[in-house]
Amino acid sequence: MNKQILILALGAVISFTGCKKEAGSGGTSAITGHITAKEYATNGSNSDEAEITQIIIPNGEDIADGDYILLNTPAGGTLYYLWFKWNNGVQPDPNLAGRTGIQVTFDFTETNSMVAANALTAINATAGNDFVTTINNDILTLTNTAFGFVADADELSSNLLVDIQNQGQSAVTGSTLISEGPIADERVYLIYGDEEYYSESVRTDANGNYRFRGLNRGDYTIFVFSTSLSDGSTTQVESSVTISEKKSIVSAPGLNIIK
Repeated sequence: MNKQILILALGAVISFTGCKKEAGSGGTSAITGHITAKEYATNGSNSDEAEITQIIIPNGEDIADGDYILLNTPAGGTLYYLWFKWNNGVQPDPNLAGRTGIQVTFDFTETNSMVAANALTAINATAGNDFVTTINNDILTLTNTAFGFVADADELSSNLLVDIQNQGQSAVTGSTLISEGPIADERVYLIYGDEEYYSESVRTDANGNYRFRGLNRGDYTIFVFSTSLSDGSTTQVESSVTISEKKSIVSAPGLNIIK
């Protein structure tokens, strides 16, 4: 009799164990889900910077009477045009609307460095409060005294050459949301039960959807990685899913991440 009781008890334990849910592969169920993302442009680490422009001056004979360059300052500041007039030239002042003219008078026989020196004197006289200007032979370097974004100087069609050495910018704190919606090709991870590490992964399709197939009944954890706006570190965003029935498709809660 005791042996029969023991056999029955063992059978009950085996039967109970066989019915226990155990997360993992090899089953007939699936988990589906959807991932959306917010993409931000962060610029809190930027610092104020001044625009730095270099102008390479050619010989006087290579500068046409009336040639000019557009010079700019940050929003709200004075806009200029640097124009070159022969001593006996006939071209009138361009008088560009909304801009202040800086006239450089020169002779077509002058060397590049001589014309550059004339331009330095003219800039300092008219726009000395907006630019710190230095000269190295035939190269003028203009540094905006005000920080912030500046539309680049433009030599238009003249023989004068302009090169932007540093783009002006303003420091901006915080972040700007530039897009939000389903994210494609994002890797999604699946953890079986209480396991510490993920067991498999898939990528989202063009609509941000994913699917894990061939799963047993049990408890699962879905996770993706997100970026912290405060310090740029990576954090884990997750949700829990339970498969209770064979041949079932379970929808996981949607996850939203920051890129």
